[in-house]
Amino acid sequence: MGDLASRASGRRRSFRRPALLRRLIPLVAASGLAAAAVAAPPGAPAQFGVNRVNLAWLDAAGREKVLDQIAQSGIRSVRLSVTNPIDASIDAVRVAHQKGLAVLLEVSLNNRALYPEGTKPRSGRGRIWDMYRLSDISPDLYRTIVGDVLQRIDRFGVPLVAVEPGNEINWGAYNGDLDIQPEANVRTARSLADLSDPAALERGAANYVQLLQVTRQELAKTKLSRGAKVVSAGLSDIPPAHADRRGIDSIDPASFTALLRKHGLDKAADGYGIHIYPGGDTSPSARQQHVDQALSICRTRPEEGKPCWITEWGYANTAKTCPADDRRRERLVKATRERFSELMRAGRIAAAFYFDWDATTYGIWRCGELSPAGRAAVTP
Repeated sequence: MGDLASRASGRRRSFRRPALLRRLIPLVAASGLAAAAVAAPPGAPAQFGVNRVNLAWLDAAGREKVLDQIAQSGIRSVRLSVTNPIDASIDAVRVAHQKGLAVLLEVSLNNRALYPEGTKPRSGRGRIWDMYRLSDISPDLYRTIVGDVLQRIDRFGVPLVAVEPGNEINWGAYNGDLDIQPEANVRTARSLADLSDPAALERGAANYVQLLQVTRQELAKTKLSRGAKVVSAGLSDIPPAHADRRGIDSIDPASFTALLRKHGLDKAADGYGIHIYPGGDTSPSARQQHVDQALSICRTRPEEGKPCWITEWGYANTAKTCPADDRRRERLVKATRERFSELMRAGRIAAAFYFDWDATTYGIWRCGELSPAGRAAVTP
């Protein structure tokens, strides 16, 4: 699943509860490899795009520069996050729209303002960030926060393409109902039956589906985003061996999706979020198998499920020289994108969001330009 440390850097920060309405602080921090959406504000629909989270941590000039690079590169869709400072996060959404970029909004659930006063996160045991439990989250607090953010974005004249509450909630890094084992390099859970507290995960799944329902209800109150899609949190495709190495419990996407469907996922969401990191060191057949297995949840018949939104995907390139040598990664990206395109034509995938624009390892903005792998991944 790629270099977790590289992908996670810049994703997870703790939230502090500001005064007054700002205590309702927002949302997202999370991840991202990818970005794309099924409709861009001006122009033709764009199914491929790029992710750039945490733009609020840049100053106004920095946000403008990044979004201008993305737009000038011919990209039409971007996945953005809302995090502290909230004003800067929403301003990034405004600027992206002004530059003709369709926006998918990711909502972080590791926000203390979403939980009753006094709720404590589950410890990361010093190996990863602490994380709140979905079994503790308050749909009412979530409604207040999300509703406020969506109304503010609406007042800026931005029609969102989709909202994606949460991120990788099928593994312990982003769902406190899953365990961090006392030590790394141990066997972790392989199924719901292996969990120390399966009842808590069940309660969290029920709560999560309520969050999706609330998201749809709050979108319906906007003028411009009432038609936006509700996408469930992109699920991680972490192989068991990687989970064991980290000592962090995870549940495979198919099993976790089945759990959410049991609690009404298909009535609450328009699409299933999924993340795919096929790995560049395996054989072409192994990569194909990895992709197809991860996307086994993606369906076209309503009674079987929903199409997928791939809200993260990508390959690492650790080279730091300029000009960038991106030939190997370009070949990998082209092969994977072709498979995505086949599944898009079949209606099983709605969009694919590449991770990340300018991250150190996964970034596709290299040496002042869009890299060959980037062009292959995100341009129409």
